[in-house]
Amino acid sequence: MNTRSYIEGILASFLFGCTPVFIKKVSANAYTIGVVRLAIASILVYFLFVGYKRLKGLNKKDWKSLAVIGLVFGLHWVTYFTAVKTATPSLAILGVSSFGIYLLLFDWLIHKKKPTAFNWAMIALAVCGILLIVPEFTLGNNYTLGLLIALVSAFFFAILPLLQQKNKHIHSYTRAWGQYSFALIFFTFFISETEWNLSPSDWGYLGILAILCTLGAHTLWLRATTNLPNTSSGLIYYLSIPVAMIVSYFFLDEAMPAQKILGAVLIVMSNVIGVGRQILRNQIAKRDLSNSEIKINQG
Repeated sequence: MNTRSYIEGILASFLFGCTPVFIKKVSANAYTIGVVRLAIASILVYFLFVGYKRLKGLNKKDWKSLAVIGLVFGLHWVTYFTAVKTATPSLAILGVSSFGIYLLLFDWLIHKKKPTAFNWAMIALAVCGILLIVPEFTLGNNYTLGLLIALVSAFFFAILPLLQQKNKHIHSYTRAWGQYSFALIFFTFFISETEWNLSPSDWGYLGILAILCTLGAHTLWLRATTNLPNTSSGLIYYLSIPVAMIVSYFFLDEAMPAQKILGAVLIVMSNVIGVGRQILRNQIAKRDLSNSEIKINQG
């Protein structure tokens, strides 16, 4: 077991749980938040960990891969920030938590691992949870609209681990720099939509978001998801949900009625059970393969 990767993933999940609260606290819109966070993070990663020599060693294919990673990350961010601003921090992170379902479907499409009846049952359980946490399903309702945007964000978030694993030959910090830098280029297309009339407290929250929640959380998550199976990454991510709900309750006075808590429990439970079962099946398969190899060698 890669203990360091698990620790990095857990730390990242904790910071992910705090992130939407800071996003909600900042008066700036999604585009301003993205530009500031990405600019600070890309500069710090370059001067602290990457430098000219590592970038010089990249070939044309590597640069294209970094550009794709940055574009997907940018799409994830702009939809996620919008979801937080439209709905609530906990609702947005609950929507993004559905990325585990996308990973299941990606395995079906890419690796031909068809979901079982049990997998579909867990998806149905998660959908029931979503129905509970949204008061009323109508596009005129900010909660519904925010959740739908978060589900789109989850789609892009689920693609990132696949891209990181495919390009693991590129150093992790170089991939982090590429992810932030090319996402920054994506955000510059919306530069006319940014807002800069910010208060000192806004700049303070943006600094926290850039250093702790971008440089810290996303770099740790990038490293963890590169080395861990998708199923393990999915399981670790769900630790961010109770963190987001607790922090939102105490610092934003977000209401936590029993219906919402039950919905959150169903979403987390469906994913944890589904991912946990997949991890168990993988371990059994590895053990059976190991036993078969031992028998062949003995024979």
